[in-house]
Amino acid sequence: EEVFYGGRGSQVHLAPKKKPTWGPNWDEDIGAGEYPNTYFFYLPRHCNHCGKPGCAEACPFQAITKRPEDGVVLIDETKCAQCQDPVCRAGCPYKEIFINDFVYAAQKCNACLPRIEQGLAPACVRQCPGRCIWMDFLDNEEGTVHKLVTQWKVALPLHPEFNTRPNMYYVPPLAPPRLDENGNIDESQPRIPMEYLRSLFGEGVDQAVETLKQEFAKRRKVPKEPSELMDLLIARSWKELLGPFTKDPTEVDAISEAPELTSEA
Repeated sequence: EEVFYGGRGSQVHLAPKKKPTWGPNWDEDIGAGEYPNTYFFYLPRHCNHCGKPGCAEACPFQAITKRPEDGVVLIDETKCAQCQDPVCRAGCPYKEIFINDFVYAAQKCNACLPRIEQGLAPACVRQCPGRCIWMDFLDNEEGTVHKLVTQWKVALPLHPEFNTRPNMYYVPPLAPPRLDENGNIDESQPRIPMEYLRSLFGEGVDQAVETLKQEFAKRRKVPKEPSELMDLLIARSWKELLGPFTKDPTEVDAISEAPELTSEA
C-alpha cells in the first residue's frame, strides 16, 4: 500500500535513511547516474583465491594457506580461533572474509572444496541460471577461461592494483546507449562511465569493452558474421562452464559434513 498507493515508497522502502559512507564493497553494488541514464549492474563477489593472498600474509597464526594442487585458499578454523582480533579481514583488500560468531573464526568462500575434490563444479557455477560463471584452470588452453582471459583479453581481474594476483576474472558490463534530453540515442559517451570501470578493472577495460562491442556488432550484421567470442560467452551448453569438474552429483556419494578440525599437539 505504501509503495504503490501511499506515495511514500522511496522514503520508506526504496532508499536508505542515510547514504552509506563505508561498508564491505558497498560502493560496488549501488546504482548511479541520472535519469534517463541511470545504470546498475551486479558484481558477484567471491574469494579470489589469490596467487599472493593478503589474508594469509596478515594472519599471525598461519591459519590461512593456499593449496599447491589447485590454488584454493583455505582457513584452518582451529588455528584461527586462537586469534582475538582477526587481522585477516584487514589483510584482504577485497573484504571477502567475515567472522562467524558461533565458532569465532574467520570464514569465506572455499571454492566448494568438498565438491571439487569429488569432481563436481562449485555450486555457484553449476546452478547459475544465467550461465555466467565459468570454472577452469587458466593453463587449460582449450578452455573458455583461458580464451577469455589470455586470447581475447575481455576477462579482467578486479582491482589489479592490489597486486594480489586474483584468480577471479570478470567480463565487464555493457549497457544500453545514453539518451539525450529528447530521448534520442547519444553515442558521444557511454552510459556507464569508463572512469568507473577503470577504477574496478584497470586500464585494460577500455580495450576489453571495445572488443566486446566489435564482436557484438558482427552478430548484428545482416548476414551475421561468425564470432568465436560471442559463441564462448553464450555458453549454449552448460557443460562448457564446468572445466574439468564435469561429474554429475548423482554419480558420487552424498557429501558429508567436513570433519571437525582438532588442535595440534
